[in-house]
Amino acid sequence: MSAADTAFARPVTPDNFSRYGKVYDLTGDTDPKVVWTVGDGWRDGFTKTPLIDGRGHLGVTRGGSAPWHCSAMERHPHTEEAIFCLAQQVVLAVAPASDATTPDRNEIEAFVIAPGQAVVMDRNVWHDACRGVSGPTPYYWMAVCGLGESPWVRVAGGPRLVQVIRGKGPSA
Repeated sequence: MSAADTAFARPVTPDNFSRYGKVYDLTGDTDPKVVWTVGDGWRDGFTKTPLIDGRGHLGVTRGGSAPWHCSAMERHPHTEEAIFCLAQQVVLAVAPASDATTPDRNEIEAFVIAPGQAVVMDRNVWHDACRGVSGPTPYYWMAVCGLGESPWVRVAGGPRLVQVIRGKGPSA
């Protein structure tokens, strides 16, 4: 399999994720979208605005492990979706929101989300379930549920390998 057949996961940042949504860093003390407080022996951060639009539901998905072949994705036309970790890093594979009825394998990108970070995908962003960086890993998600089906569809052009580079290697 060639490098063109692989989406190499890179650490998520507000810049590299901007075409898909927002990123919050709740551990760095510098994210301007976060309110910071400090007390005797603790530090705290919370989002200045609600994490998603609407009254979201909290869920947990128990994802497998990277690498994997991303062969199906879903999207949500009526809600944003937030993803955040329990205690271990996860990999999120996404493709741009579009009017197409299937995501394009050549547009799949992958991002590593670390504990203390949250990503909020815009409506209609195609995405797979997250996978753990170092083994099967559960993670939290938040979205407005009960808005109709969000069917999983096959990726156009066939599956794309998603993997994490350990040490030096491609960044995209």
